[in-house]
This record gives sequence, C-alpha cells and structure tokens, in this order.
Amino acid sequence: MELRHYRYFLAAAEELNISKASRRLNVSQPAMSRLIHDLEDELGSTLFNRERFGLAITPAGEKLLVYARQILDLSNEAIRALRNEPTAAPNISIGFIASSLSSFLGSALKSFRVSYPDYTVKILELSPAEQGKALRKGQIDIALIGNPCGAVHDACETMVLYEMELEVVLPVGHRFAGRKRISLKDLHEEEFIGYSEDSFPGRNQTIIYACKVAGFKPHLKYQANSLVEVLAMIGAGTGVCLMPADVASLPHPDSVFVPIREKIEPVRFTAAWRWGDERPVIRQLLERLKSSSTK
Repeated sequence: MELRHYRYFLAAAEELNISKASRRLNVSQPAMSRLIHDLEDELGSTLFNRERFGLAITPAGEKLLVYARQILDLSNEAIRALRNEPTAAPNISIGFIASSLSSFLGSALKSFRVSYPDYTVKILELSPAEQGKALRKGQIDIALIGNPCGAVHDACETMVLYEMELEVVLPVGHRFAGRKRISLKDLHEEEFIGYSEDSFPGRNQTIIYACKVAGFKPHLKYQANSLVEVLAMIGAGTGVCLMPADVASLPHPDSVFVPIREKIEPVRFTAAWRWGDERPVIRQLLERLKSSSTK
C-alpha cells in the first residue's frame, strides 16, 4: 500500500460519497473507485457497503480509519521534521450545544488548560447531527451532543456526563405557567414544538415517549433547528415543549420551565468520540468534562 491509498480511503470514509471524495482530492471518480476496490482486494476486507445514496463504512473500514489517520499524521510530521519546520501545537476540537457552554464546558476547559498548557482547545457550536458528521470527518475530537439517538451509540464511543429531568416549557402567559409542578396529561390538547430531525435526530421520540407514558400522543406542529429557536418560539406563544432542565441556563425571555409531576425517564447528557481514539489526552479531557458537569 502507498500513502495515496490511505489518502483516498480517508477522503471516502469522511465524505461517505465517492463523487464528493474525488472532487475533494481533484481526481476522477473512476480512479477513486478503482483505488478503493484495489485496497479492499489487497486487504481482503470490504471497507464500504455501496448504498443508493452513498457509502456506509463497515466495521473493517472503521478499524482501518483509525490507523489511516495515524499513518498520515506521522507522514506529515516526518515531512515537517526533515524540512526543519516547527511542529504545530497540538490541538483538541470540541463540538457542543449551547446548554453545555453555559453549564459546565467553561469550567472543564479551565481545569484542562492548567494540566495541558501546550494544547490549543477549539470549540464549535454545532447541532448534534452536525457534530456526528464532524466526528466522522475528523473535524472534531469530542462531541457534546446532549441526549443521543441510538445511531450515535452504534457509531461512536460514548460517556454519560450526567442525567437530568425533562421539564415542560411554557409561554409566561400560559394558564399553567404559575404552577409549581404540572402533569403531562394536562397538555394533551396543546401544540408542541418539536425538533428538526436533520439537526436533533431522535429528540422528537423522547418527547413522544414521555407523552405516551402520560396517555396521549403530542401534536408536534412545528420543527425547530436549535435550542434557542425552540425557546424563542415558546416565548412568542407558538406552542409548548419538553426540554432538559439544563436548557434553563440559556436566556429564555417570556417562557418558564415547570417540573413534571409524573416520574419519567431522565435524559442523559452524553459525550461521544471516535472509536479507537485512545489518546490519553482525550480521556483526561473527558474526565474533566464529567467532573465539571456533576458539580
């Protein structure tokens, strides 16, 4: 195998689309496909399943992806060393949703910088779906995705940072806004604000399941793309929603959070990272995230 095999494979694994990967490397699509096939023949393993709308990486492909990134990183490091170029400062990139920044991310990063002053930490606000894509492409190292859908557990290693209760979020003028607790049954006629599956996959199922336990199916009339958008729509009187209690740390003018009377399953704020990424620095940062989130 040559380095170009790893470069072609990495592009295909990150894009999960032969056309996009070939454009990224400025090569023809047939050449890209042929090299991937040659690589699979040499390894005796199928690296991708060809599907109608692109590629799906196989378990063998996931294993090779870990080594491919390491091999290409070492190659680039060797080139810099031979050219006497300064070694780039090590960096860690973290994807996050807004509620984590206001609740625990800041204190975790302060603690991390004390022990790892040479590392540059970059943080990017991304929806859970965007974080999943960025993880796959190697654009971030850790994803703070909140309550994950099942696909995340299948594709990544995960760690539950903390659990929290769902609460009802209402406009301030709502007839139930003054209650200390509310029964979900009282909301059976309300219009609910849901989440776009393209941004928050699986979140609507969390709402639907909680309401099902209370004996009704919620009417998810609207789809929002961010937590802030949900809060803005509630404040405008558009509808109600069930949201994790930590979202109350975000600005929410004209809306109130009310605890739920029924005992329902808590949501789990989860961190995710790539399979096979066993760098000690990743584990140290995860432990600081967990410690800060439980204080």
